[in-house]
Amino acid sequence: MRKLTNNKKLEFYISQNYLDTYMNADIYSIGELLTFEKNEFLVHSGYPSDYIYFLVDGNVLVFEQSPNDKHTCISYCHSLTVIGEAASLWNMAPIKNVKAMSNCTCVGINLNKYRKLLLNDLLFMQNICQILSCKLNSENELSKTFQEPLEMRLSKFILNYSNNNIFDFQLINCADILNSSYRHLLRVLKLLCSLDILKKSKTGYEIADREKLELIANGSLCVERQN
Repeated sequence: MRKLTNNKKLEFYISQNYLDTYMNADIYSIGELLTFEKNEFLVHSGYPSDYIYFLVDGNVLVFEQSPNDKHTCISYCHSLTVIGEAASLWNMAPIKNVKAMSNCTCVGINLNKYRKLLLNDLLFMQNICQILSCKLNSENELSKTFQEPLEMRLSKFILNYSNNNIFDFQLINCADILNSSYRHLLRVLKLLCSLDILKKSKTGYEIADREKLELIANGSLCVERQN
């Protein structure tokens, strides 16, 4: 983690994301501009973070790690996301890890200095309760998808994260997010290409048949049964 002393940039991110509307406290005076490199941890399970973070640029992976080092993705987050509100804010040990999947920028508030201020800020706490409710519903929905076949989960992901009909997401990260092995992911992509649903291109995978991809995503078409 790097702390940047750049008041103009800090003010820009606060203003751009309306962070001053999240609390009665003056975030311009208590906020800090923090950056993380790709694969750097924002939060380690078992250790309360010193900061609550507002992710304003970049992407992070929230995951649990089993004793045998197997990772289970809980969520994939991009800006704007609050990180640390479920445990670190209360000085409790988090049970999940948060890792940067790209270079990330956050507006952070030092909890060692301002925890009491935040916990007594009614507007901030109201917003935190709403954020926690939304995350709980989202994670409950995500847990249901673990039982879905990979081709269904991948199709949803491609539809959500393709740009101009091109899916150019880093595949190793995609495998982590979908709780799949890299090899299994490549097999499913190859299958979708063989069915002319996707087409391999120089920049990634082009969606060749969006209608079929949507049918797979909602469970109406099982590609395993296709010849």
